[in-house]
Amino acid sequence: MKTPHLLPHRFKMIGWIIFIPALILGLITLCGLEFDSVLIPVVYNSGFPLSNEATGFFRVAEVDLMGNVAGILIIVGGLLVGFSREDQEDEYISSLRLQSVFWSLIISYAVILILFVSIFGGLFFTVMLIAVYLPLILYILRFNYLLLKK
Repeated sequence: MKTPHLLPHRFKMIGWIIFIPALILGLITLCGLEFDSVLIPVVYNSGFPLSNEATGFFRVAEVDLMGNVAGILIIVGGLLVGFSREDQEDEYISSLRLQSVFWSLIISYAVILILFVSIFGGLFFTVMLIAVYLPLILYILRFNYLLLKK
């Protein structure tokens, strides 16, 4: 059986060091703690309704940098944790990975389906933002749970 290309095992610890604080920072940002916004150049700024920001390509936009940094670090750390080799990478570990991916996708889309029919308004955007990270987080949780259970 051909194994997928995985990162070396040493990246797993680096991933945990990035992932855990980024997840905490993301939750803090999501709970409403406000950080100073900064002006940064962006590729495209759609602006918010009723705002006076210039819209279009290659503009300067006012951005809550902590939310963006947390999101980037959650993704980078999560990918390093989730897709680094284990000490003993074998076919059983590969099957656990596959089971975890399928499980996380099924649960994620079930949750998203429930949210589509139950949450409306401004909260919907926040919930969909969380849903972006849900498959990766669920995969990491499920895979590591199955490894510990083994």
